[in-house]
Parts: sequence; structure tokens; C-alpha cells
Amino acid sequence: MKIYTNTNSAFPSQIESNEVKASRDYGLQVSQAIEQEWFNQGRSGGNRYLTNWNNFHSLRLYARGEQPVQKYKDELSINGDLSYLNLDWKPVAVIAKFVDIVVNGMANKSYDITAFAQDPFSVKSRTDYAAAVEQDMNTKQALVNIKENIGMDFSLTGDMEALPESREELDVHLQMTYKQNVEIAEEEVINNVLSFNKYDEIKKRVAYDLTTIGIGANKTRFNKAEGIVTEYVDPANMVYSYTEDPNFEDIYYVGEVKSISLPELKKEFPNISEDELRRIQETPNNRQYVTGWGNYDENTVQVMYFEYKTYMDQVFKIKKTDQGLEKALAKPDTFNPPENDNFERVSRTIEVLYTGAKVLGTDHLLEWKMAENMTRPTADTTKVMMNYCISAPRMYKGRIESIVSKITGFADMIQLTHLKLQQVMSRIVPDGVFLDMDGLAEVDLGNGTNYNPAEALNMYFQTGSIVGRSLTQDGELNRGKVPVQEKLQSS
Repeated sequence: MKIYTNTNSAFPSQIESNEVKASRDYGLQVSQAIEQEWFNQGRSGGNRYLTNWNNFHSLRLYARGEQPVQKYKDELSINGDLSYLNLDWKPVAVIAKFVDIVVNGMANKSYDITAFAQDPFSVKSRTDYAAAVEQDMNTKQALVNIKENIGMDFSLTGDMEALPESREELDVHLQMTYKQNVEIAEEEVINNVLSFNKYDEIKKRVAYDLTTIGIGANKTRFNKAEGIVTEYVDPANMVYSYTEDPNFEDIYYVGEVKSISLPELKKEFPNISEDELRRIQETPNNRQYVTGWGNYDENTVQVMYFEYKTYMDQVFKIKKTDQGLEKALAKPDTFNPPENDNFERVSRTIEVLYTGAKVLGTDHLLEWKMAENMTRPTADTTKVMMNYCISAPRMYKGRIESIVSKITGFADMIQLTHLKLQQVMSRIVPDGVFLDMDGLAEVDLGNGTNYNPAEALNMYFQTGSIVGRSLTQDGELNRGKVPVQEKLQSS
């Protein structure tokens, strides 16, 4: 099948029929184009995926206080010689505290799910209830008298004690107290979905990524077994088309790389034969994508899951029946009725998503199909939304910036200052003591105690006192009358 490509692009042309876009060859070309854009741009000098991964990994190490210390050794060494430095090279975790403060502040923003029904039936029910409450307010005294006299309640709401006293209270009552069953059910469903997916934990991880590496992502999918599923996505493993939108709303492809064991791969894609599994395992190119990035063995396969946004033409044949009615029949986009026929062709163009999975480094396309349960905005059903929700608030021209990336320079300065202080402290020599041996020899305590230099030092350090003689035994002036003197270091 001949599939044309765009000018100066490895991606296939989007101006193809629906049949061509649904073909496996088209999906393989899309996956190869993504792989070439992210992984094959000069592997010896690094590539886009590896550059992103290394940058995010470095920022995460800084946020944990575990950044490499080689740069500090290069700063303090003399021609690479560290033999004269006896320092504790362990980094000072100065960034971790600020990261925790910011992340906790973002994660602690509490909110309540509130559903407000806007369909015509719900609006009519709300209007009828408001009219009933207002009528009971106006006839409250008469209703109370009737209930006291004959014991019957003719109010429309059935709760006279909870009636508002004024128009302002009625508005507050409708906003805060009145709740329809469909609204309560919708709120409970949303809360149960968030609780089932442990969304609070996902929110903390996304907040940590936004603070540390400047980008956060999650993925929402639907299946009949689990319902709505929300998953955390590591931005370091993501691939996406170039964008300058902080919310990534104009991307046309997005995906992520996952490390999957061979049993899990066979479980997820049961149509893979044993020979294909063996060829995938023995392909050396697949293992190159994780060399040095993790402790993966040969039983692990690197699979790229991706979504590709394109368009399709929905074509219908309008046929007029003998009774004068019109009947719409779905047709392929190549349908073109004759001019003199009683058929009419109508069509519209809508955005669609194709999902695929490919084993990196190989030509094995595991999956390529039109996505099921595509999310579309309510106001425009011709648009489609990606299943990935991505945000990089400080992105500019494709470059992502974070709080941690701004303060790594200060962390390096603090670490170097810490090492310099260790170096200065190691060179400090304590104050010494000068002993005059001749002066000690002239001292006689008179009680037979042996007064020697060791005893003099013990007395000096324990009591701060010292024994000396002004005159020698011969009656002459004793030049060593102060036998112990402190030697102060020059500042």
C-alpha cells in the first residue's frame, strides 16, 4: 500500500481515506515516525527522549537531596587530586524542605464536588419546587391555622418549619438545601470514581512533578470491567508532538513508554505467537532504550503506547422512501452516488483518535485501531480530546521550567559553602600550652608529692591553677616562675 508522507516529515499524510488510516501499514508508519522523532536523533550523542529523561532525573535527585557530588569534587580538587581533602561529600538536602512545603500546599486545596442539573426536565422540577415554596410562604399563616383546627397539612412542600422567611432566604435555600435525586446521584458517582482510583494519591504525585520537573500528567481510560480508570503518568516516559501550549491542547500525538515483562505482554496481547515473542526478546535494539536507566533484564520489553489524532469523514446516503420519508444509511467516505439517482450524499468531518502499541527498536506493531469511548466536548461533538491530561505551566517555546530548576544554583552554592567550611575547620589548630621544664624542676610542694610536667598539666587543665616559685633554691630570681603558659594562635 502506497502511503504518502508530508513534506520533510516521516509521518504519513493525513489526507488519506478512512480505509487507509485504519490499515496496519498506516499505523506502523505513524509509530516509526514517533520513534524516529524521539529516539533516533543521533543516539551516540543523545536523543530527545534521553535528554528529557536525564533532565528530569537530575531535578528529582536535587529535590531529594541526592544530586551527584562529582561536580563539587571537580570544583575543590587540584588537577583532579583529592588526596589532601578529608571531607564528608554527602549533599545537604536544602531543596527537599521547600518542595514539601509547595507540594503540601497544592495537595491540601480541598474542594467539594457539586452537580447542577441543566436538562429541561430538571430545570422544570426546580422551577415547580420554587413556585411551591413561594406559595407556601405566602399562605403560611392560613396553612398553620388549618392544621391546628382540623389536623391536616395542605402545604405543597410538607415542611412548614423549614420554609424561608424572605425572598433572599428562598434564593439561598434553592442554592444550598434543595437537591434533586439526579444531582445527588451524579455527585456520588464522581466521588466513588475518584475514591476507587485513589485520586488523592495521584494528585499528590502530579503536584510533586509540577514542583520538581515542571510538568504533570495523568491518563483517563474506560473499560467494561473497571469503568472509568485514572492513572498516574510519569512525564519522563512520555512522547508528544511539539507544542507551545502549557495545557498541550494542540498536540496531535501523545504516548508513553512502559517496561513490560513478557508474561504481561502475552496477557495483554494474546494474539502474539511464540515465535514473535522469541524474536522480540532476542532483538538487541529494544534493550538499548533502558541501558543505564534501570535494572531491567532480558525478560522485560519496552513498549510504546501512543494515541494519534486525525480526522474522518462520516458519510450517509439519504434515501427517500415511497411514503415520502427519508432514511439515512452509513456509507464509506468513497461513496459517490450518480447525479440522476434519487439518493443524496451528506457528510461531516470529525476528529478521531487511533490508539497503538509498538515494541521499541523493532517493527512489531502490537495494536492499531480506532479508539473506543472517545471523549468529546459537549459544545462541539466534532472535536476529540486526548486521554492524556498534561500541564506544564512554565513552558516557553517547548522548554519546561520548574521551581527546582530555578533553585539548583543556590543548592550548589550552599553545598560548596558547606564543603569549604569543612575544609577550613579541618585546618584549624587548637591553642597550645608552653611548659618551662626548668621552672617545674624548681618547684617543691613540701609534702613529698612528685610534681612533674604531667601533674602540672593535669592541675592546669582541671583547676586552671598552676604552682610556681618566684625565687630559685639559691635565692635568685626564677625566670620560669610561670612554668605553664597558653600559646594563642595568631588570627
